Amino acid sequence: MHLRPLSLLLIAFCSVTGFVACSGATPDDTVLTSKTPYQPRQDVSTYTSAPDGYHIVMLQHVARHGSRGLSSADDDDLMLQLWLQAEAEDALTGLGEQLKPALDAMLAAHQRLGYGEISTLGRQEHAQMASRVLQRHSDLFSAEVDPSRSILVSHSGRSRAAQSGEAFVAQLVAEQPHLAARIQPAYASPETVYFHKAEGSEGYDDYRDNDPRLVAAMAQIEAGDKTRRVAEEALTRLFTDDFVARLQAGDYSFTAQADDEDQINDELDALFALHGLYSIAPNLTADADIDMTPFLLPEHASWLAYVDDADSFYGRGPGFVGEDITYRGADALFMEMFAQIDEFQRAPSAAPVASLRFTHAQVTMPIATWLQLADTEKSVEPSTLYAYETNPWRAAIISPMSANVQWEIYATDRDSDLLVRMLHNEAEVPFPAECSAFEPGSYFYPYSEIKRCLGEIHHLQLH
Repeated sequence: MHLRPLSLLLIAFCSVTGFVACSGATPDDTVLTSKTPYQPRQDVSTYTSAPDGYHIVMLQHVARHGSRGLSSADDDDLMLQLWLQAEAEDALTGLGEQLKPALDAMLAAHQRLGYGEISTLGRQEHAQMASRVLQRHSDLFSAEVDPSRSILVSHSGRSRAAQSGEAFVAQLVAEQPHLAARIQPAYASPETVYFHKAEGSEGYDDYRDNDPRLVAAMAQIEAGDKTRRVAEEALTRLFTDDFVARLQAGDYSFTAQADDEDQINDELDALFALHGLYSIAPNLTADADIDMTPFLLPEHASWLAYVDDADSFYGRGPGFVGEDITYRGADALFMEMFAQIDEFQRAPSAAPVASLRFTHAQVTMPIATWLQLADTEKSVEPSTLYAYETNPWRAAIISPMSANVQWEIYATDRDSDLLVRMLHNEAEVPFPAECSAFEPGSYFYPYSEIKRCLGEIHHLQLH
């Protein structure tokens, strides 16, 4: 299936809905990388019908938290300190003077929202996703379904993930009040939906911090000549040449009040802080009027998107050939999913109607890679640098805000085996090539086949 480019979907979606995120200046399709606000990638009226005799019996749903503000008080605080220093030295350009109102608006928005919390747009993303789930599967969530079957809700333990689940569940209940009795209290499950932060993740932490291949690759990308040139070009649009030269020389040091490890000590630190504000502003469109697009040229934003994509590629995606440390933590999540589906086969009334999980990019990127979804399959040799020209990995497509993977489980009265259909960001997608579909070209797969092929790919003991 060939999906339309995200830009075309955005245009169509905005023209129909007048959605709040569609107003104002927005960067191109992928330049916001993982900060891209969410849009579904397939229209709800275009899904393939289930094979004759099959009906949905369970939903396994894993979603990233919704659009949010800055995760901590750093980039806004640091850029304001830098701006005030430049103002004191009469070192602002005309464009640089215009940055202050945007910084003030950013700080004010976070005082209202709180740092690390989802924005109004983030709540809307999950509420609208819940509405589309009900539209697709009214039969699964009807009052006639066995009332003993519950809806499970889990999250990472972080507030923005829990808030996303609350928005999703609130919309379910708003549209189908009888579901309130089925929904179990939400609980934190870091082992399944925050595995890179859970106990036992020390090997991953060591890889992220110390693997010489990763350290060398990111040093070449983050601190290479091109990034330094972009920093100089971008910052001299805001500050005088002499001020930027002193910044490059390390004459200034600024420390965030909230965390003394967050600092600006050179032009690269300043560039990345500016980019952090540029990237997060579209997440705040329903809460504040902040346009950061004048402060980075498109070519500078595109390069910084590549830098950010490289970090997620090596840290949460395909990474290096023969290495699975970035995504093998997802085993625990999928083992839980398999266990819940198995429970339905053994005792349908004991199995949940739906299992709703809310997490972070640290999980949605690895699970996309674990599943070998499109654009996640191509790893690199240590001698080959990740590059846009040769690698399709793009966080904006793979894991925007509210990114999700859904497994829909179907049953029939005439066959004991189940069927599974997978959606990625609400678009029908195939399982890995090693898995055989129910019929050639179908998005529906026998559950026994999914267990076989994914078990073999990931060396899992599935029975």
